[in-house]
Amino acid sequence: MKRAFALLLSVLMFLTAIPFVGAASTSFSDVPRSHWAYKEITEMAAKGIIKGYDDRTFRPNNQVTRAEFAKIMIAAADVNIQKNSVSPTFKDVPRSHWAFYYVEYAKPYLTGYKSGSTYTYKPDQSAVREDIAVALVRLLGYDKKYKADLDQLKNFRDQNEISSALRPYIAIALQTDLMKGYNSYFRPQDPITRAEAASLLYRAILDRDDETKVVFPNPEPPKPEPINISDSFSSTDLKNWDTKKATGSWGVISKQATAVSDDDDVDHYFLPLSWNESAKPENYELSIDVNVSGTNGLAGLFFNGNDGKANVVFVQKDRVVLGKVSDANKDDIDVIASGSYKLKSSNRLKVAVKGNTVSIYVNDQYLFGQQQIKQEGTQLGLYMQEDATEEAPRKMTYLDNFQLKETK
Repeated sequence: MKRAFALLLSVLMFLTAIPFVGAASTSFSDVPRSHWAYKEITEMAAKGIIKGYDDRTFRPNNQVTRAEFAKIMIAAADVNIQKNSVSPTFKDVPRSHWAFYYVEYAKPYLTGYKSGSTYTYKPDQSAVREDIAVALVRLLGYDKKYKADLDQLKNFRDQNEISSALRPYIAIALQTDLMKGYNSYFRPQDPITRAEAASLLYRAILDRDDETKVVFPNPEPPKPEPINISDSFSSTDLKNWDTKKATGSWGVISKQATAVSDDDDVDHYFLPLSWNESAKPENYELSIDVNVSGTNGLAGLFFNGNDGKANVVFVQKDRVVLGKVSDANKDDIDVIASGSYKLKSSNRLKVAVKGNTVSIYVNDQYLFGQQQIKQEGTQLGLYMQEDATEEAPRKMTYLDNFQLKETK
C-alpha cells in the first residue's frame, strides 16, 4: 500500500520552573536547626512537597506569590489533577500559564477578584495571611465542621483590616489553631514567606492526628470540553489519523488527502480519525470538502464504524448517497437514502448525527435526512471508493478541511 502512494507522489511531485515542588535536598544552608521552621521545612522537603535552590539555600524569608501557594497547597494535599476537564476562569491565568491547573483546582479555596463580569486571580501578587487562612479552612472542610466565633477577632488590634467576607474563615482558623496572631495583631494583609507557607501547610495537612489525607473536591462535577477536531492537511504525516487501521494507502498531496491501492481486492478506502472514541457523543457533525479533478467524486465521510462495517456518505455525479458498507473488499453498498445533486469541482459535505437521526447537507444546504440509523460503532473518518483515483494521477478526487464537532 505504501509503495503505491509513494509511486503516485513521484509522479505528481508545559511548567515554568519555580522552586517549590519536586525532589529536594532536605538540608539547607540558610535553615539551621535553630530556625523556627526548621522541622516543617525539612520534613516538607523530605516528602518532595517543597524544595530549595541550586545553591542549596531555601531562602525562607522570600515572599510567596498567589500562584505559587496554589501549587504547593495542591502538592501538599496530593491532589490528582485531571487536565482534560478544566475550563479557564480567570482572565489573567490563561491555559498557557504555568500555574493554570493549580489555580483552577484551588479556585474554590483561594480568593479571586471580580470586575463587572470579568474574573482575575492576580497570580503574581504576594499571597497574604488572610487569603491563606481561607485556603486552609476550606481545604480541610472546617467551614462546614465549625461555626465561626467572630469574637475571636476582637483580640486583635488590626481586626478592621480583615476583609469583611473573609472574617468567618479567619475566626475558624484561629479557633482550630491553623493560624495565630502576633502581639495582639493578626496582620491579615502581610505577605506570607516561604518559611510561613511551609509551616502552615505542615501543621494543617501533615501534622494533624484528627484528619485523614485530603482529596481535593470539586464543587461541581467537571464538564468535559465539547469535541472539536479539525484538519486542513497542512502536514503530510496524517498525525490525526489512524493509518494502521486504514484500508487503501492514504497520503497528502498539495495539502489535500487522497488514497490509492495496489490491491485490486480493495474497493473501499477508509481512514479512521484518531480520537477519544470512548466519549461516544450522541450528537455531532462531520464535514469535509470533496474536490474533484476529472472524476465523479465517489468520496466523502464514514461514521458508525464497527467490526469492518460503517455508514458512508459520498458525492457522485448526480447524487449524494447515504449507505452502508459491510466489507471493504466488496464493491457492494447498501443504499439507505439519497438526494439529487449536481457535482461541482468543490463540494462541502456535512453529516449531522443527532441520536438515531442523520441529516445530510451539501454546501451548507440541507439535502435529505434519515431516521432510525442506530449508533452501533464509534469509528469515523474519511471515505473514498476505488474508482475515485483509479485513473490517478490524471484524474483524482481529494478531501480537504475535515471537521468533527460535538453538538447539543
